[in-house]
Amino acid sequence: YLEFDLDQIFTDGLFADFAVLYRLLHASRMPSDAAEAESWIERYHQDSLEAGTRIRKGLSEAVQSAILGFGQGLLAHPANAPLRQAVADGSLAPEAYYQQLLRLIYRLLFLMVIEERDLVFPQDAPSPQRRLYRSYYSLSRLRRLSEKPYLADARHSDHWLALLTAFRLFEAEGPGQLLGIPPLGGDLFSPAAIPALAACSLGNDVTLTCLRSLSLYWNPKSRQLVHVNYAALNVEEFGSVYEGLLKFQPSFVPNGAGWSFELGQGADDTQSHYTEDDLVKPLIKHSLEHLIAECLKAKTPAAKAEALLDLRVADIACGSGHILLAAVRRIATELAVVRTGEEQPSPAAYREAKRDVINQCIYGVDLNPLAVELCKVALWLEAHVPGQPISFLDHHIKCGNAIVGFAHFEDAGDGVPTEAFKALPGDSKQVATSHRTQNRNDRKSRGQGSLDFSPDVESHQAALLQGWRDFSQLPESTPAEVQAKKQRFQQWGQGEHLGMLRTLADIPVAQFYTPKTPENAALLLTDAAFRTYWQGQSALDGAAIDQVRTVAKQRRFFHWSLEFPEIMARGGFDCILGNPPYLGGQHLSGTYGHPFCECMRWRYAPAGLSELVVYFLRRAYDLVRDGGFVSLITTNSIKDGDVRRDGLEQIIAANGEINMAVRGMKWPGIANLVVSLFAVHKGTWEGEKLLDGHPASFINTFFDEGESLGEPNAIPENQKRIFQGSIFRGDGFLV
Repeated sequence: YLEFDLDQIFTDGLFADFAVLYRLLHASRMPSDAAEAESWIERYHQDSLEAGTRIRKGLSEAVQSAILGFGQGLLAHPANAPLRQAVADGSLAPEAYYQQLLRLIYRLLFLMVIEERDLVFPQDAPSPQRRLYRSYYSLSRLRRLSEKPYLADARHSDHWLALLTAFRLFEAEGPGQLLGIPPLGGDLFSPAAIPALAACSLGNDVTLTCLRSLSLYWNPKSRQLVHVNYAALNVEEFGSVYEGLLKFQPSFVPNGAGWSFELGQGADDTQSHYTEDDLVKPLIKHSLEHLIAECLKAKTPAAKAEALLDLRVADIACGSGHILLAAVRRIATELAVVRTGEEQPSPAAYREAKRDVINQCIYGVDLNPLAVELCKVALWLEAHVPGQPISFLDHHIKCGNAIVGFAHFEDAGDGVPTEAFKALPGDSKQVATSHRTQNRNDRKSRGQGSLDFSPDVESHQAALLQGWRDFSQLPESTPAEVQAKKQRFQQWGQGEHLGMLRTLADIPVAQFYTPKTPENAALLLTDAAFRTYWQGQSALDGAAIDQVRTVAKQRRFFHWSLEFPEIMARGGFDCILGNPPYLGGQHLSGTYGHPFCECMRWRYAPAGLSELVVYFLRRAYDLVRDGGFVSLITTNSIKDGDVRRDGLEQIIAANGEINMAVRGMKWPGIANLVVSLFAVHKGTWEGEKLLDGHPASFINTFFDEGESLGEPNAIPENQKRIFQGSIFRGDGFLV
């Protein structure tokens, strides 16, 4: 939208602004009649949408260009021999170097946005301080210099030093307070964020070229270089950056006497794409908005605000955080209205509301550490309040495999499953068979059902929950308070309570991933051994336990009741939104390995290997409280065949009810796929149900109206003749 300040236009006589308003809203710009297909105002709208797409693509390309430019330039600079030595002796891995380059880019983008939005200083900051920063220290100054080619002199490095100086102004103990700049602190502006880069030199040619690539983009329609308007940049644009970053695998390549930094094509088989707003809005409308409406039934504004901030919303495959940002804005809009009593709260009140919502209501998990870091950057930008430090989000946005592990800790009490000892490719059949037989006998000897908690386990659970509540309530209004909260969180994460419970939960899952070979025979733990640990009869140490911890760290096991104990103690999340990855069953073992497949068969039985998205749906439903919602974008096969039986049928059998479904929708972006959207309520739903936008009395798992007719009957005459359809191996001759 466009915003015009009429009061300022007429008070200050801003004729140029009035002329733009007049020309935009003149009667000739509007449709002359209802039958007119297109008007000038609609053309403006379409042009703005197209421009947004171009900027997003341009930003992604600019980030990739800048990463390569900085990465190669730092390695090649003559003064950076220690950096090249660290690469040569292996003390600096390409992944670590890449991560520091990404943090450099995140810093640049963050400062560019807050500078153009005039959010560097508090509102009451003196003008001389603002002018001093803008004229001598700001990134906008360096960006202006980057447009002057004669300054790109490789013999000098003063612009790189100026950039590092600008960064130091925002560090917790930096000199920025002398200029009246409140420190941002946090992980992004910590001195430890880019240690290898900060100790280097870089020529002005590389520094200014990289800044120029982030500041200007080529408009293919006008054939002109256009400045990127970071003030109007939607934070979701970072989603396209993440989508591009997924494709790359960093590496160092010997180059004569030095090294080159390269980004090779990595594996990306999970259909990860930037999620467009047209797909996100229906998810929120038919899940989160119902919960917000319940919160607003409270009698007083204070009670309404408290209820809104008590909502707990998660995305269990959060990517760059686009869907979480949409949830933040929706909750924050109502929170700001309740707090101010105004239908259109001020931008400052809205930012404060967003900051509070992010700090209290939002949770995210992703397997990719790049996604986790970028998600936090997007949330920090969305909620930045001048004068306030960067929020602490490590306890809410985490890296882990959301579907490998236990939703509820007590589920681990079922013991070690016999399925974990199936012989897989590369295993010794003898070792697998002996342990499978032993485990089966162990389970028979103890009978059915879960093992009882030992008093020691119960005390550790109580202490873990109390520890979470203690550090969660710590303030974070200054960088020192944020740092203190981070230290308390790290103490909690490294403490004996979480360590002991996490290892117990890891043992059953780790048996799937430990190769069944003669060398590993002594490292495999059957149910009887697990029972002694669970009941406190044996200490959690030794080679077998070390193997469990190693596998769990490598595979990023994620036990939800341990990572977010307060959420699970209250019954689960109120709402889970998301666009989880899609991957057909034929590709699961090749992408994630046979141990993952067997683990999924066991954890989500009776599900088979139909679709990766099934496991995310099942896990999400297990994590929401009674009366909560799961609202997802999935492959349109979610309503068909084995995918439907493994996913939606199991959800409906567990008292879920579909309250919204869109059978098929073409992906609005460049991805060539058709998706389905749906929302499921945990428990009976008495409200409106919509199928493809139309009211429906009941929505079944086929995404049809009315009760399901059940599974189709098999034709007995076709037994042992027709049992499977076509399986494509390559593109073949598809037309």
